[in-house]
Formats: sequence, C-alpha cells, structure tokens
Amino acid sequence: MRRSGLIFSLLICLMAYPALALSCLKPDVVRSYLAAHHSEDRWGAVVGRLHFDESRRPGAVGGSDREGVLLRGQFVGYSLSEDGFDEPFQSHVTVQIDCFASWCGHPKSGARYLAFVKRVGGRHVIISDPCESWLFKNPRRKDLKALHRCFTGGYCQVEED
Repeated sequence: MRRSGLIFSLLICLMAYPALALSCLKPDVVRSYLAAHHSEDRWGAVVGRLHFDESRRPGAVGGSDREGVLLRGQFVGYSLSEDGFDEPFQSHVTVQIDCFASWCGHPKSGARYLAFVKRVGGRHVIISDPCESWLFKNPRRKDLKALHRCFTGGYCQVEED
C-alpha cells in the first residue's frame, strides 16, 4: 500500500508539471500592433539593429537567474511612418528583459529586429519577453508590409494557421 501511495504521488506531480510550462501564442506582428494600438500607452515601431551588454541578461554570467532586468542600449535603424520604415531612428533605449518563472526574453546584441518601442516618460523602452511579443528578430518582408498596412488603416487581421 505504501508503494502504491508513493507511485500515485509521483504520478500526480508529473501530471502537474506541464501546467508549469510557459504557454505563448505564436508571435505575430499584427497581434502586437493591435495590442499596442489599443493600449493607453504610446508605442512606435522601428526596424534596425539593437546593441546592449549581453553579459547582463538574466541567466548570463554576472546576470540574475529569474528576475527581469533593465539594460541600457542603443537602437539604430528606421521608424514606421505613412510611407513605410523610412524615418531614421537612432536612440538610446532601455532594454527591458522580462521573465516568467524560469523563462526570460533572450535578445541578441547586434541582431536586426523589428521592435515595438514603448514611450515611458522621456525614454524609449524595448521589451523582450519569453513569448517574443514585442521584439522580432530578422523580420520578414511580409511582416513589415503587414505592419505598414495596419498603420495606414488597411487590412489588419491576425492570420491564424
């Protein structure tokens, strides 16, 4: 009887384990645009290169394990306007790396991104979360076109697979 109780307890623990897993919607630039657009916060969209000190990311040597961090960074590229991504954008940014349980955003310094930039006070904040909701590495041309279409009042619907 004791052995069956132990086995039962182990099975219950193992069954609960998937509930602890991170569940994200598939990253989608239109979904992110719509969330930003309907937010009370001020947002913009930029495409270009993000630079920051990677050694300070959560889980990196010298970084924290499971807590989010704010890092100083630089973004160089172009912001979205009525004519597309054609307005030069070069700014100091705050890179906000969010963590959910043991999962954290994992941006790469020097990589090319489509980033949704949140205005907080006088700062530009780029959020990197584990679900990749606001920061898209190596954006595809079709995603940039879809975002521009939304921005200019055209067709703006999340494409479900």
